[in-house]
Amino acid sequence: MPRLETSRPAVVLGSFGEQAATWLRDVYGMDLRGWQRYALERALEYDQDKQLVWSTVIITVGRQSGKSWLSRAVCLWRMHHPDLFGEPQTILHVANRRSTAMEVMRPAGIWATEIYGKSAVKWGNEKAGIELPSGDRWLLHAANDSAGVGYSVSMVFVDEAWKVKREVVDDALAPTMAERMNPQLWLVSTAGDSLSDLMQAYRQRALDRLESDDPGSVLLLEWSAPAEADPDLVETWKWGSPEWSDKREAFLKHQWTNIEESAWRREYLNQWVIRADHWLKDSWWNGTLDPDVQLPTDRVWSVAVESDFDGMGHAVAIACQNDNDEVVIRVTTHRTIKEADEQLAKIRAEHPQIYVQVTPGYVDRLRERFDSLVGQREAVAATQTLQDLFDRKKIRHDGSQILQEHFANSNISRRQGGWVLTAPMGRSGVYAARAAMFAVSQAAKAPMPVAMIRSRRRA
Repeated sequence: MPRLETSRPAVVLGSFGEQAATWLRDVYGMDLRGWQRYALERALEYDQDKQLVWSTVIITVGRQSGKSWLSRAVCLWRMHHPDLFGEPQTILHVANRRSTAMEVMRPAGIWATEIYGKSAVKWGNEKAGIELPSGDRWLLHAANDSAGVGYSVSMVFVDEAWKVKREVVDDALAPTMAERMNPQLWLVSTAGDSLSDLMQAYRQRALDRLESDDPGSVLLLEWSAPAEADPDLVETWKWGSPEWSDKREAFLKHQWTNIEESAWRREYLNQWVIRADHWLKDSWWNGTLDPDVQLPTDRVWSVAVESDFDGMGHAVAIACQNDNDEVVIRVTTHRTIKEADEQLAKIRAEHPQIYVQVTPGYVDRLRERFDSLVGQREAVAATQTLQDLFDRKKIRHDGSQILQEHFANSNISRRQGGWVLTAPMGRSGVYAARAAMFAVSQAAKAPMPVAMIRSRRRA
């Protein structure tokens, strides 16, 4: 079972997954592995009107686990079942290189040649793919700015999505599905690094609602090792490998001795990693990890609220010094201002002694009260404090995957007034890191008496 999985909403009344697995076995001759059957069952869930629940499906798993089989299975099955979707099907399969997509399609192409004749399959660089006598198609394209332009597409399948640029999907591919019935975007990949903007952005949307009663329309299924797991242990390796065997264990033991740890974590533990030249060194993050650390309950909690630059995500961070002069941090992410409000109210009910900072965009939007505003000047000082505390190993965090990835997405760049933790130009997904930065900076100061907080609130 996946470690990270979007909850099943109440509107789900069934799935085409079992039907798909049966067709693939009886017609194509493919026996799916257990995890592949489960992925199809979740991805093809439908509501009372037999409409697909998920408009976006994100599946991420370690290398050589059977992603190509799953890719071939869903593309081949859907193109053969236009009756379920109310119109002819066009499947657009893209990858960083056309040859990658071609390798996935090749066995299906050989099969289609035997069943429908040579004219059904095109192998060249132009118009490569399979076209059935019914007109239903599976097309292959390289993931570039012109991918899908001119097509109306039922399903877009992005292979090895960590290598594909976000603008290719947002600007070129997603619009091709605007007029289709039951369209789905599939992003299938092994983990990448902090430069993988497509997977980082879409995956973050799913993580924000992972266990929500209203998870939205993005399904995430991820087989990966937790951040705090020891990469030297075989039990850790199994997290990223949903299909385990003695053969795979022997292969991974060999790989463990031959490749660099960052590549190992990404390829076989399916963990998102920080690029080598990043400001947040692996030794800083790993050296401050403490999965069992607790927020002190006898002191004021510093709370900060921040949003993504596009307003599509919000974070609430808590920080507090403990008896060892270490700053303990916790962060949650939310899809709406209302959810951020609810989180603030929950924190206040649990621990009334809090000091809340917000950025100016929240002044007229939050219902919950706050104590101070933070902006560019405070961000310069907070960035310096954050770096210093990480360097001196004076931060304690629980290995939050969201926080690690938001830090990994960030830069420290020169801005008016000094150096500031921010997102690279055109990127998103650092709001949890900035919320943590403001909360940590406030918590690192001399503890503020509760009476002073109350007097400021009255003012």
